[in-house]
Amino acid sequence: MTCKTNEAVALNTEQVARLVRRNGVVTIKADKTQSDPEIDALLVELGNPGRGIPYYAIYPGGGGDPITFDGLISQQQVLGALERAGPSRAPQTVVVRPP
Repeated sequence: MTCKTNEAVALNTEQVARLVRRNGVVTIKADKTQSDPEIDALLVELGNPGRGIPYYAIYPGGGGDPITFDGLISQQQVLGALERAGPSRAPQTVVVRPP
């Protein structure tokens, strides 16, 4: 129930969608309806050793540690984290020319 509440009041809002579009954020949702060792490993790597959900991570556009939070969240928490993370960075293209 907490996941659905967070989606309704904090994640799937027009203000969050607008900031996600403006910053070119790539959103990913991991579904733990059924056990998944890869998702569990990522949760532990993110600092969630109990692998509890809901758990959210926002990766800063310039690199660095992800901004994480769990449990019930607010739209203001999400907007603040997205602002701190800044715009996503486009992957660098490297052109290799033969000698």
